[in-house]
Amino acid sequence: MFTNKRIVITGGTGAFGRKFTEMALSHYPGVKEIVIFSRDTGKQRAMAEAFGKSPLRFVSGDIASFPDVAKAAREADVIVHTAAVRLVSEAEEDPWKAVQTNIIGARNVIDAAVGNGCPRIIALSTDMASLANNAYGASKMLAEKLFVGAGKSHPELKTAVIRYGNMFGSQGTVIPFFVKKAREEGVLPVTDPRMTRFMATLEECVRIAWEVARKSLGGEIFAPRLKSYNILTVARAVAPRAEVRIAGLRPGEKLYEEMITRYDSYHTLETDAFYIIVPPYADAELYKRHHSARQVEPGFEFNSENCTERFSEEEIRRLIGTC
Repeated sequence: MFTNKRIVITGGTGAFGRKFTEMALSHYPGVKEIVIFSRDTGKQRAMAEAFGKSPLRFVSGDIASFPDVAKAAREADVIVHTAAVRLVSEAEEDPWKAVQTNIIGARNVIDAAVGNGCPRIIALSTDMASLANNAYGASKMLAEKLFVGAGKSHPELKTAVIRYGNMFGSQGTVIPFFVKKAREEGVLPVTDPRMTRFMATLEECVRIAWEVARKSLGGEIFAPRLKSYNILTVARAVAPRAEVRIAGLRPGEKLYEEMITRYDSYHTLETDAFYIIVPPYADAELYKRHHSARQVEPGFEFNSENCTERFSEEEIRRLIGTC
């Protein structure tokens, strides 16, 4: 799939970008080039040292600057768009930064792809885009609409959006936070004992992106059928003897993550691996046949609370042991 292809990864020095690069180099030794686009030159240097003489090229720039993005996207065969303001607290404190990075950045990626003749974009999104109640979710929701709409405005460009939950091992997730708190203070601050979240390993998330790249017709939003966890299960797995203190929900925080809302259900298909929101301008029957999918029931919802596949304490301990 990536043999003799040039891949551009925006935000490529992040956890997902590094894992994507590692796996692509391993599975596709004939890849022409992987372009890592990010602002952090220090992380770029560290990544260059880690990957040695691999066919990597680093471009420093701001996702909110079209000239920077266009420079990185030259002769790209696929753009994997991961660059984002992704912390709820950061977006709440500075909504304009979320607009610049998540919305204007998405538009820049689309325009750069069209201007450079790049045929495919895979854009990472979040459950919070599905029923936005904070600045982060609202900015990602509008970014999703830009990518879906681009499929109609530019039929030669295939776009696909993937809604992820928590990526185990990425910055800002709860497990490394709990590990640090348990070690330093012996206390775990839990926002609410009812809280649930989706989670997958970085390797699983990369494989999901590859599957989407293989299967997408263009314009779809993919919600993988991930497993979820209850926050107390994580707390017990990390430090069973630590004190749990209920801290309360922070501004913009949700009790559970919602991948597919009842409003999405009227345009949503399901397969064994994904829920797929079909673009509103598309022929739904064509997408149904292409994905060998079936229509979900009207009013269907998929969230981390009604998800039947849950992580156990032992499974989470095993994941922690792989760090």
